[in-house]
Amino acid sequence: MRQTTGVPILLGLLVLLPGTSPAAPETGDQVMSAAREVLAPIHDKSMKVTMRVVDPSGAERVRRLHGYEKRDANARKVLWVFESPLELQGTGFLAWQNDDKPDSLWVFFPGQRRVRRVPPSIRRENFQGSMFTYEDLVAVFFLDYDGSHELLGKETCGENECFVVESRLDEGAFAYERLRTWIDAKTFLPARVEFFSDELLKVMTVTQSQAIDGIPSIVRVEMASPTDGYRTRVELDDVEYNRELADHMFTIEYLAQMGK
Repeated sequence: MRQTTGVPILLGLLVLLPGTSPAAPETGDQVMSAAREVLAPIHDKSMKVTMRVVDPSGAERVRRLHGYEKRDANARKVLWVFESPLELQGTGFLAWQNDDKPDSLWVFFPGQRRVRRVPPSIRRENFQGSMFTYEDLVAVFFLDYDGSHELLGKETCGENECFVVESRLDEGAFAYERLRTWIDAKTFLPARVEFFSDELLKVMTVTQSQAIDGIPSIVRVEMASPTDGYRTRVELDDVEYNRELADHMFTIEYLAQMGK
């Protein structure tokens, strides 16, 4: 399992394909492996993303963007471009993740009319004032992190049962020490994730999933603070899989062109 350095990937971060259910997983590693396998058939994807940043009073700030992703056996490339609000319109991000080299990220700001490379340290910053860090949007949603995984048992989650897995992360790899993940025993989609340092920091809850082209997919999710009432809702619409997106879409030149 590759340990990502983390770059912002919003598109497709919430959409997972169902894998073949393993016969009675008995360990945390087996559950996590089965959940990761659901991603294997995805070659590319596109979607519209709405992010609602909600404060304790209920006031919302809304961000909308288009996202595209393409991957092969050794690399994942992502392009996303903001539509709104007005101050972000045309802002674009391009991310390259490769198994054999550090991740790379570029951003295009229309006001500056140029592409800038962003340092890897940005992965632990909150994304556009939301409850999600760049790190969350890459590693957590793809279950792409190293560590030890302990199966704590099964619990009811909604109408189904979930495997509950506690993952102790490699020291210094993330802003968290451990994650506790509820994996749906039927679809192997994550249903809930709790983020810990020495205490519970925040909770991610899946609020809606549906079949898209016959594929069970997470389309609504919320990240919330257990202490101060801040939360962020993410909605995915117009999701399409395996449409043979062109390679040139994931270049620095195209990033600048899309942002204009």
